[in-house]
Amino acid sequence: MAAMSAGDWRAFWQVRGMRELQLLLWAAWDPMDDDGSPGPYDGYALRVASLLGSRASLLGSRASREAIAAELSRIRRDELGLEPDRAEDARAAAKITTWFEAASG
Repeated sequence: MAAMSAGDWRAFWQVRGMRELQLLLWAAWDPMDDDGSPGPYDGYALRVASLLGSRASLLGSRASREAIAAELSRIRRDELGLEPDRAEDARAAAKITTWFEAASG
């Protein structure tokens, strides 16, 4: 994959990336079992996007699935006060990284 310019990254996240990631988090990773809107996931999506974007733009590579899963686990435990579910976090991280590779590639 060719490296994206800073402007390309901004455009990707503004035009479609952030909204798609928010919806994906809501659909693939729902520790609150929320049947409503994906709104509560907006802040989490920003943090996951920063992992994806900063690592890709700085190192020319992708944030690892393990890094994404670890962040989802941290949010689940520290911010939501829920019991760990590493398997669900790993499944969601796999979906996120697969989406990101396809969407930004």
